[in-house]
Amino acid sequence: MTALEESATDQTSTHDRPSSKAERAAAFEFLCRALSQKRANELPWLGGGPHNWVALVEQANRERVVTNLHVAFVERGWPPDAPEDLREYLALVYESNATKNRAIRQMALDVAAILVGAGAAFAFLKGANWLLEVADKRIGERWLSDIDLVVAPADWTTALGAIEAAGFRPATDPATYERHFHHVPLARSGDVVTIELHRHLGWQRYQLTPDEVVVAARPAPGTRALALSSPAHRFIFGSLHAQLQNMEYTAGQFSLRDLCDIQYLAATKGDRLDWPAIATFAHDRGLFPYLAASLHLCHRLLGFEIPAPFADSAVARRHAARCLLQHRGDFRPRLTALAVKIAWLLDGGRLAYELDCEEAPWLLRQIRIAGGRLASILRRLLGRRQSLPDSPFAADNASPMEP
Repeated sequence: MTALEESATDQTSTHDRPSSKAERAAAFEFLCRALSQKRANELPWLGGGPHNWVALVEQANRERVVTNLHVAFVERGWPPDAPEDLREYLALVYESNATKNRAIRQMALDVAAILVGAGAAFAFLKGANWLLEVADKRIGERWLSDIDLVVAPADWTTALGAIEAAGFRPATDPATYERHFHHVPLARSGDVVTIELHRHLGWQRYQLTPDEVVVAARPAPGTRALALSSPAHRFIFGSLHAQLQNMEYTAGQFSLRDLCDIQYLAATKGDRLDWPAIATFAHDRGLFPYLAASLHLCHRLLGFEIPAPFADSAVARRHAARCLLQHRGDFRPRLTALAVKIAWLLDGGRLAYELDCEEAPWLLRQIRIAGGRLASILRRLLGRRQSLPDSPFAADNASPMEP
């Protein structure tokens, strides 16, 4: 038996027993402490590591931060009681992810060269921004599943034509994405991930527009072709994607990986984050609750200092407390997963976007949204499978195209 397995064993149980609620809670608390840059000077690890190292690995995998945890241990020092096979496991996952991320970065460079050559204005989004600016020695730190970028509306046809001419083909059924905010995922033969060209920045197409993000984009360090989103837009879009597209705000859940992104952004781009201006923009566009929610969760879990314009939001404090309550136990996470599905079925923003009625008169818009909700519910009740992007229902996810 390995040391990692032994850490999950006591005199009355075997290493195959599930982690208890208390062990999962302790492991998650340790995970947050390990990832917190605010608490980076808390060495040596007070009290050692968690009682159950297997529970720690389970929590890190659940939150998709195994590679972040490896970097934290390497930089801050390993807990003295960390099993050797835990160190080997984390190092193996990190190196595998580093290899994959180097391939993804090359894909991003290829895409940028294609778009620049076609004269199309664009900006990278989400994790691609991090990937194109991070030093190679840390390239395995973050997990990525695709390359997101937004294209200026005036250059959409040009950009899409250039990408397709370069050999990128649909990775799933294009019809599925006809009413989605990004084009069908595209890839070339042999690519490790897909690229997603965004028409809009989510279902809330008027609250942060493609032109705003593209115009504010700046070149990556040492380049002229890699247009990265501005720090403010990286924070705003990241929060909106998590809270609205992923239904975290409605369902009361969170992504620790996304909160680590906020922490990273503030640590590396803090001098370019004008928090009063961001708060004013958020109030004007009706986004304040979602941005505040992300910041308060980052504070509760990672010790992040909430910027003054967002610090006094009682609504955000209650939301963070609700998310943490739902995170505990065995039953609540299942309820949260159910809440995500219900929220997705009934979400007025999604339905208004898909039905193209955001600008319709209020009464007509509500009638169409109500009809969309009824259709969504009936499809579920009747068990009709329909390929839909980002659906929380596994049966709705479109299968990959044949090579």
